[in-house]
Amino acid sequence: MLAEYLLPLCRVGGRCVALKGEHAAAEVQSAQDALRILGGRLARIISVELPQVVETHHLVVIEKIAATPPQYPRRPGIPSKRPL
Repeated sequence: MLAEYLLPLCRVGGRCVALKGEHAAAEVQSAQDALRILGGRLARIISVELPQVVETHHLVVIEKIAATPPQYPRRPGIPSKRPL
């Protein structure tokens, strides 16, 4: 869902960075088809420790490798009801 909102705002050759929680790797794995459809691909996942926060967080870096189709992003609420 986040990729559908981020990638249309990014130019081809650019990168999007999202701060995610402990399950970032699993979320990225389940979003592989959506990333492909939206013109992105995973560049890397960087683990980060935040001060005074117990759980580990991750920076998910997505490269924009192709133009996003014009029908994306869909209207607000649709991505959460029908994820790619």
